[in-house]
Amino acid sequence: MYSNTYNNEMFSPIIKLMNNKDFEKAHELLNKMKDRCANWYYLNGVSAMNIGYYEEGEECIKKANAIEPGNPEYEKALKQYNFYRDDYRDRSYRYNRRRRSDLDGCCCCCCDDCCCCCGDDCCEDCMKLWCLDSCCECCGGDLVDCF
Repeated sequence: MYSNTYNNEMFSPIIKLMNNKDFEKAHELLNKMKDRCANWYYLNGVSAMNIGYYEEGEECIKKANAIEPGNPEYEKALKQYNFYRDDYRDRSYRYNRRRRSDLDGCCCCCCDDCCCCCGDDCCEDCMKLWCLDSCCECCGGDLVDCF
């Protein structure tokens, strides 16, 4: 199955690098090791996530949990990752849903968080016109000439 040839002393230089936020170097050193144990998967997962390799990090932390199911450190890391992933997904869904529903389905971002209307229909129409002009200009056209 999996090797437990490494003890904590073998990982101490890697842990030191990770404590100093040098996740790339830690990830590089971990990937040079041939034998892999639960602690290797955990450390590799944490370092991978911190340099943006989220899928690799998730898989490694899941594998560490599978090898040592009762380890509270591994379980905490997996729960924390799942919380942040789910929170990010929920926030992006709400953000994009709000954007798509702005301005009667217009997906324009130029009017985002710009509320000067206070319910005034004329101002709302001006904002839509400005937004359409901005979108048109982004594509190389011009709906309203600037004087």
